[in-house]
Amino acid sequence: MPGSAERPNRLKPVQSFEMMREGAPILSDFDLQCLAQGDSWFSINTLRPFSGSNLLMNMWLSRSAIAVDCADPGDTLAHMLDSRQDPLFYSFLVGPHDQAWSVILLSGGGNDLIDAIQTTPNDANGHRRPPNDRLLLTEDEWDGPDAISTFISRPGWTAFTRYMLDQYRALDFLRRISAQNQNTPIITHTYDYATPRDSGAGLGRGPWLFPALQVYGIPEDDWIALANEFTDRLADDVIRQAGIPNFHVADTRDTLDPAGTDDDGATADWENEIHPTADGYGKLGVKVVDKIAEVLHIA
Repeated sequence: MPGSAERPNRLKPVQSFEMMREGAPILSDFDLQCLAQGDSWFSINTLRPFSGSNLLMNMWLSRSAIAVDCADPGDTLAHMLDSRQDPLFYSFLVGPHDQAWSVILLSGGGNDLIDAIQTTPNDANGHRRPPNDRLLLTEDEWDGPDAISTFISRPGWTAFTRYMLDQYRALDFLRRISAQNQNTPIITHTYDYATPRDSGAGLGRGPWLFPALQVYGIPEDDWIALANEFTDRLADDVIRQAGIPNFHVADTRDTLDPAGTDDDGATADWENEIHPTADGYGKLGVKVVDKIAEVLHIA
């Protein structure tokens, strides 16, 4: 999706490791210097040739802007914040490459949710996991005392929410110990409504929701409503409740045209089960840039 007369400048994402090389872009040449951390929505959506895209590549602003991108596909929030797992993000925020960033852009929570949904009913020894160790309920537990809704475990969701809020506090701690970014705004996004379907990214990556719902025997007629409920709960119970200062959320729900459960490839807005197409990211990018403009008081 191209820019406009009001927003003619496409955000320039640069992989964090590329900033270590000779000839790396000079950050001060840009009006806005962004530090980005996240998952596949900030890195890569597919292994299909010539179709790779992400949200950062489809954001247009009124000012020139660069983003040092530390994102990796499949990353959870805990992984993103671990200095051993992602030393470059740590370095750019609190280490030797720390500088005053205009904004910290975050894409996180989706993989944490997917990992939790994929937790199987039984452990490796065949023993039933207690409901607080998983998000989905087995058929004999549906609508039972542990159900927050028909298929979702109340104790499991409570444990997941607490865990996620701890990760946001860990992010805030890193920001607070940064020499130059204690007051730098963090801007993140919700996710849009992904349709559970047999559509992966290639080379055995995905699908993600589809097999988990099959394992638990969730009726196919309930897949979309259940996936939407998880998206809403992640947005409303977790992301929007992060509870840390100067933390701003672009609500990107209801932006994309959903795929159908029988669609096995790319649609107009969805490249596969959980990743948008470039055009889809362009639609989402408008809402994220709107939030950036609001927070930074730019057009």
